[in-house]
Amino acid sequence: MRKFNKLVLYDLKSKPLEKEFITQLKKYAKEIKFIFADAEYQRSLKLSDLDDADALITRIFDHYDKSIFAKSNLKYIGTMHTDKSHFNPKTIGAKKITLTNVPGYATEAVAELTFSALLNITRQTTDATNFVKSGKWGFQGFLGTELKGKTLGIIGLGKIGLRVAELADAFEMNIIYYSKTKHTNVKYKFVDLKKLLKQSDVITLHCKFNNETKNIINKGNIKLLKDNAILLNSSRMELVDLQAVYDMCKKKKLYAWFDELQDVNWRKKFNELNNVYLTPDFGWMTKEAQQRVRDITLYNIKDYLSKP
Repeated sequence: MRKFNKLVLYDLKSKPLEKEFITQLKKYAKEIKFIFADAEYQRSLKLSDLDDADALITRIFDHYDKSIFAKSNLKYIGTMHTDKSHFNPKTIGAKKITLTNVPGYATEAVAELTFSALLNITRQTTDATNFVKSGKWGFQGFLGTELKGKTLGIIGLGKIGLRVAELADAFEMNIIYYSKTKHTNVKYKFVDLKKLLKQSDVITLHCKFNNETKNIINKGNIKLLKDNAILLNSSRMELVDLQAVYDMCKKKKLYAWFDELQDVNWRKKFNELNNVYLTPDFGWMTKEAQQRVRDITLYNIKDYLSKP
């Protein structure tokens, strides 16, 4: 089997990949160069870092400048994410660079976190826990809502959306969905987006981010939501018009949860509202999911190098 001459590993400085993974990676490259970033979207990777490199493995979401790939000699890029939108497909294609990702590795993790967030909102679990930890006691102020019989609207019925639907089944929720593709092999009801927004008590987003899905929840259609509806977004923040969501939440007409709210200023604004719940982009952060990332990444590399 072939080996890469030089592989660049673009990794997170605060939590680098384990030695066991690096040992496995060394089987596929004559030389490995490490580039570390303090955080995502910092442009820590430079063109000079890719000198003589024919492969790049990256854990970092970043603003990958077009010139980095246009002027490099890369043949292979392996992103350790499901999302590939931070790469320009035209540039990659023009240079005939093979780009692989790790689809489906966090399906269970993200689906379970989504339901955890939903239960946290409907039963005010975090608020009640902090209330007791502060030395207080009493059930007043913590009137919850049961999920049984409520309508769950899923936008995007891929692997994660489908798994969320299966979990919702256990709670005996009514499940409807809107997706680019109408699935013929599922028992859940397909509706158009307007009907979904009007009928749902809970809306959860599990669609890919692209030009079609950008602001799929926006100033125009957010008015269709029921009062006190719940909006769950474990996906990219760009799927919703943040100003529109903020305005509805500020009016106490909507509950919302975001896991990937990358914008610091928006986090500050939403944190002022007690009907908005934010988590730190950790939907994928389980032991099982992280092992799958490493296994799939190594499989992708081996598969590429095995081909003539």
